[in-house]
Amino acid sequence: MKAVRIHDYSGPSAVRVDQAVVLEPGPGEVRIRVGAAGLNNSDLQTTYGAYRGYGHGGLPHILGQEAAGEVDAVGPGVTRFRLGMRVVGHVSGALAEMAIGPATELLRLPDQVSFEVAASLPIAYLTASLALVHKAKLQLGEWVLVHPGSGGVGAAAIQLAKLLGGRVIATTSDAAKRARLLELGAEHGLNYSTQDVSSEVRRITGDAGVQVALDGGGKVTFPDCLAAIASNGRIVSYGLTTGMDAALPLRKLIGRNVTLYGIALWYNSDYQGALATLTNLVLPVVAEGKLQPAIDQVVDLDGVADALVRMEKRRLMGKIVVVPT
Repeated sequence: MKAVRIHDYSGPSAVRVDQAVVLEPGPGEVRIRVGAAGLNNSDLQTTYGAYRGYGHGGLPHILGQEAAGEVDAVGPGVTRFRLGMRVVGHVSGALAEMAIGPATELLRLPDQVSFEVAASLPIAYLTASLALVHKAKLQLGEWVLVHPGSGGVGAAAIQLAKLLGGRVIATTSDAAKRARLLELGAEHGLNYSTQDVSSEVRRITGDAGVQVALDGGGKVTFPDCLAAIASNGRIVSYGLTTGMDAALPLRKLIGRNVTLYGIALWYNSDYQGALATLTNLVLPVVAEGKLQPAIDQVVDLDGVADALVRMEKRRLMGKIVVVPT
């Protein structure tokens, strides 16, 4: 089968499209014929050897952790899925014609949802669900800061927060992306390259601050989230794209009675709850056309290397989806 593999850890330049062996699903696993796959920052980090997730058994390694497609084979003990069933979820080696995933982390896919749209959902919306529903427990009418809001998780968080009745302030680094944030449902879009985020948040909220702040950047963005948070607010940190060594002024944290959550998606204690949120809340509204995920670009396997470079340069507004042709 055709697959996107890395043979060393030199970054996106290590990506090759070549032939790989089709593996058999083991106990509790499902093999799917990939209709589309999502591209993520974890894939970029994997090309540098900085991330080694599910299914990483050494080099050469097939990239990709989320996909949608049709069940092609089931392993021993799997009874929920049958051949030809449309599914979406967590898999190993998603950027290929075939991929294998745990049956417990795959969901039935409604016929109304295309593979391309479905492939953009799992990592982004599961992370947003963990942050907003299962950790911060966002309440109707609360202010939410999504910082930054232009990536896959950020765009998903804007839409999910609006769906839950929140009021969203989202950030980005340029004017074109700011307009897109507003289209996705943010009430206010801030340009963090030209505006002071915490000051603008305080102005918008009448100096009260936001009840919930989602930090997707780390070193650069976390201080803004802490400065913008209201008393008794909740900060959820899920990303490190601007660096890992964020300062943590305990006086502000303690003085405002702030709750701080750090989340990693896979195998989080609330992961199964987030899967239920994806099944019961997100997929139905996507199927009904009430929510349209932000897809920046659709590429084939040969386009993955260039897409990873765009990701590294932060030129995205939403998700990149890969169709294995």
